[in-house]
Amino acid sequence: MSMILLLSFIHFLFLKINPFTFPSLALSIVFGGITGFFIALLINKNQKKNRSIQESEIKFRTLIDLSLDGIYVENERGEILDCNTMGHKMFGYTREEMLQLSIRDLVPDEFAEMLPDIIPEEMATGEVYVERVNKKKDGTIFPTEINTKFINLNGDKRLIVYVRDITERKKAENELKELIASKNKLFSVIGHDLRGFYSNIVSFSDILLTESGLEKEQDQQFLSHIQQSAKQADELLQNILDWASLETNQIKFNPVLVSLSKIIAVVSQQVSNRAELKGVRIISQVPDDLSIYTDKKFLGPILRNLLANAIKYSFEKGNIYVDCQINENDTPVISVKDEGTGMNPDKLQNIFREGTAESLPGTGNEKGTGLGLKICKDFTEKLKGNIYVKSATGKGSTFYIELPQPQQTNGK
Repeated sequence: MSMILLLSFIHFLFLKINPFTFPSLALSIVFGGITGFFIALLINKNQKKNRSIQESEIKFRTLIDLSLDGIYVENERGEILDCNTMGHKMFGYTREEMLQLSIRDLVPDEFAEMLPDIIPEEMATGEVYVERVNKKKDGTIFPTEINTKFINLNGDKRLIVYVRDITERKKAENELKELIASKNKLFSVIGHDLRGFYSNIVSFSDILLTESGLEKEQDQQFLSHIQQSAKQADELLQNILDWASLETNQIKFNPVLVSLSKIIAVVSQQVSNRAELKGVRIISQVPDDLSIYTDKKFLGPILRNLLANAIKYSFEKGNIYVDCQINENDTPVISVKDEGTGMNPDKLQNIFREGTAESLPGTGNEKGTGLGLKICKDFTEKLKGNIYVKSATGKGSTFYIELPQPQQTNGK
């Protein structure tokens, strides 16, 4: 009976214990008796525990290696004892190379000279958070965010360091600062110019209403000033509305096949009064049968501002030519050419740059904010096109707009 119970017990263990097999348990009993069996049972239990520990270590190491932060274990002298995958990739080293380095190898030379030989005791309690620059293997300096904490590991003091590359964050922060500064500057210039335009309107209106005995020629002169200021204010407000619509995504890009010559005719009419004041002629060289895929809600403001800009810098009785050629890539290239003052290389280089809102006075001392060219650039980008300019001082300027057609943009 006892033998049957013993075999039943062994069979039960066989079903519950892995990786032992029934033959191995039988051999343990044959060669070691019951004592051998319990020894085998203890060995199996220990193996399972070790295997569980190893699996936990693998899982833990995998999670650490998946971290987007560099994680390091350092001693009190700043020598790197261990690191995760991001820890060495971030700096451009292999793991083996990284474990031969110390913190002094990962910072700029001038900062390395300031580091103490031993990390001071006051850093041993709590956590330390800093932002500083670090140095990669190839010498590249980049910004990082660092968290550190001292721990006691088997009686040894160890520093756990978390390092995050914040290059993209700093870039975004700087771009945001520049954008805010640019917008503030732009609104300041716009506000100043609007006050100037309406101040002229009010002042000359007051003179006409209050002064008696003015000659008809003087009346006409004051009315001309009022008209010019009102038109400049109206143009600026129209640009602000166009720009605001674009910035707030209130207008959607919807390209259709349109007659380019008809769009140019409409836009030319919008700026005709200003052109007439200078005796400037707008000459369209675009064929009547030329049609392109575009959105006139976007192309209209671009052409209106380019023509207004050309009139501004044209001399009296000058000519402005509007044309469109198809380049080697089958892309329509619209050009607006004037015979005016032109631009020097410095002005030419910065003309479309963010934050350069001011514009030079025109040949008739016309003022502007530079918002018009910003609208041209932003609207052209919405059309997935490209805008550029060729110019030389005293030789006029030619602005070009490349407008890829739907089949071209789809193929990109």
